[in-house]
Amino acid sequence: MKDFKLIRFEYSPGYGDMLGESHSATLKQNSDGSWSVISRDREHHRAPRIITTYAVSDETVRSFEEFIEKKKVISLENRPKSDMFATDYSPWSYCIEYSATSFGRTENRYCSITEYKRYSGRDYDLMKEMDNRFTALRGDKISEVTEDTER
Repeated sequence: MKDFKLIRFEYSPGYGDMLGESHSATLKQNSDGSWSVISRDREHHRAPRIITTYAVSDETVRSFEEFIEKKKVISLENRPKSDMFATDYSPWSYCIEYSATSFGRTENRYCSITEYKRYSGRDYDLMKEMDNRFTALRGDKISEVTEDTER
């Protein structure tokens, strides 16, 4: 793959969701060209959703992009399915949207790395490093909004 360019990266940790718990964090480029991480968290159905936005520097995004490309993170999508499955549980997942140029043609692509696959110890080490790098992208807090989710 040549000319890998990150468009969006989303991470959702695994959590028990019988009570409506939800968590996710998304790295994306804003309309003005700046980058941000938007974190969405809710502890249960009746709890408010907290949406926190963090600034992200272009330099840290480039470094994260290089990490994903050089470590071949996208290849994790091709792991075989596992027999493991749990109900009343939201599995962890990563969604990576990127553009890649190959043989002079640029395409937008999506990569989905999900919990219910067979990963090696090295794969888990790579994902742990990716988690750490993703968390480290967060710069200054831009905003925090509380959405009332009770109806």
